[in-house]
Amino acid sequence: MLKQKQIAVISPFPLINIGLRYLLQVYFSAPVPALYTCAGSFLADNPEKYDIYLVSGETFVCNGDFFLPRKNRTILLTEYPCTITDHSISHLCIREEENNLVDQLQQILKPMCQRTESDSHEELSPREIEVLQLVARGCLNKEIADRLNISINTVLSHRKNITCKLGIKTVSGLSFYAMMNGYIIPSAEE
Repeated sequence: MLKQKQIAVISPFPLINIGLRYLLQVYFSAPVPALYTCAGSFLADNPEKYDIYLVSGETFVCNGDFFLPRKNRTILLTEYPCTITDHSISHLCIREEENNLVDQLQQILKPMCQRTESDSHEELSPREIEVLQLVARGCLNKEIADRLNISINTVLSHRKNITCKLGIKTVSGLSFYAMMNGYIIPSAEE
């Protein structure tokens, strides 16, 4: 399941990092995960090369602009069992017994690995993300074309690709998707 996956563990606590590395290698035969105690060094080290991120809550919150768009590949490390109703972010309680941790990791990693293998071709391109952000902000096709210095036909092509990849056809649905995945922040002013 994890033999080909590159994993990064980002937590300010070395003991947690080492423990997770041990669990991943012994129970899941994962390649040696990269360990980071500082988000800055993680972000400076080409973070896109990793398939799965195990991240402390504080690191996740402070670097939401990176992790929110990648929440389908992120596991949030929590100190207590999580009561968050947003099931799009996987969480792992670090206070569990070893057997429970292994069971939880298996439940989280199996669908995550299947999802990253089958959906990797469905990720939006950087230009499609720019178009999605402008659509979500209420821009018309002409405004998007002018802002991005592309033709209206290119905007329409990008919108068609976005709709096909996401399966969302309405502007309100695209706006909601953009907000929930961190592409735009609802309270941000331009």
